[in-house]
Amino acid sequence: MPTNTLAPSAPMRRCLLAAALGFLAWTAPGRAERVEPPLELLYAPGSMLVAGPVVEINPTGRIVFQRKDVLGGKERPPEQIDVRVPKATLPTVKVGERYIFGYTNLRTDPRNPTRASLDPNGAVLLTSIGLDPALFRDTPEARAILKAGRSEHGRESRSLFEQLLKALHGSDLALQTLAAGEFAQEPEFGERLREDGGQASIEKAVRNPAISPSVRTTLLVAAANRPHDFGDWWAPAATDIVTNTPVGGYSDGAPDPYDLVLTALALLDKQGTKLSADALKRWIWSPSPPLAESASLMLRRQSPALERSTIQQALADPKLPENTRKFLNDHLRRLDRLDARSKARKDGAG
Repeated sequence: MPTNTLAPSAPMRRCLLAAALGFLAWTAPGRAERVEPPLELLYAPGSMLVAGPVVEINPTGRIVFQRKDVLGGKERPPEQIDVRVPKATLPTVKVGERYIFGYTNLRTDPRNPTRASLDPNGAVLLTSIGLDPALFRDTPEARAILKAGRSEHGRESRSLFEQLLKALHGSDLALQTLAAGEFAQEPEFGERLREDGGQASIEKAVRNPAISPSVRTTLLVAAANRPHDFGDWWAPAATDIVTNTPVGGYSDGAPDPYDLVLTALALLDKQGTKLSADALKRWIWSPSPPLAESASLMLRRQSPALERSTIQQALADPKLPENTRKFLNDHLRRLDRLDARSKARKDGAG
């Protein structure tokens, strides 16, 4: 007999599916298509790693670099390298400044997905977990980490492990992201995490609101999927994120923490952790509709009446973000239809 439940809306399902697919690539054991750790990808066949200054920024999503040093790859790049980049990357670079960048001229062959072929659109920055994208300021710290990661022996070394822990707590976002990707995806670091103080350092990073939410998300998911390596702290840390992260985000200019909170909710829900109603209710006011929806559904499992009353309180608040207000009005109408169908079934049965 049908139950009085409410499935996630289509936008929410798409959001959760995207997150799940992103994490599945490096958390599921025995996958046929392994996603390389970021340092391994930078030195993989078909990848190029080059250092040089920016000579041109094209607002369509391209950057032209001057080749100075070739740090990895089998090809001889041209003197000027025109590379496609995510448009969000454009404001982060300046003409004349020196960078280290990883790119490829290849793409999956559309006629044979097991092979690679030249990309007719030209070179593109490498993008993967830990490379968002593969673009680093040309600093001694970046050079040292990339040099250590050139060989398999170096990628598994204590020296690199310590350099990555330092970078994780540093101020260079690209190196933070790289370090998080290495810890999450390099299984050979498991023993070092357990024995060399890594667990406490990773936990400290996940709990630190000054560290990028995307970095914290990568590490939180890794810890939840590999508690033997990372320790058993992930659930309390996730609960703390849900309970104490400001609903309006951090200071102006700081990245939104909403994907981090949404991930924490999903991990706790999967484990069956019951959060307090107060911890969930606050996110009904979130500027992120998917996060408001996730909190609503978890509230509903505790008490449908509590979910409805919380939504009504939020809608009565003139400060409620407009995107969330639109979602909650739609959500409340869905609840009304669901309740009406449930009542009709009961009346018919009576």
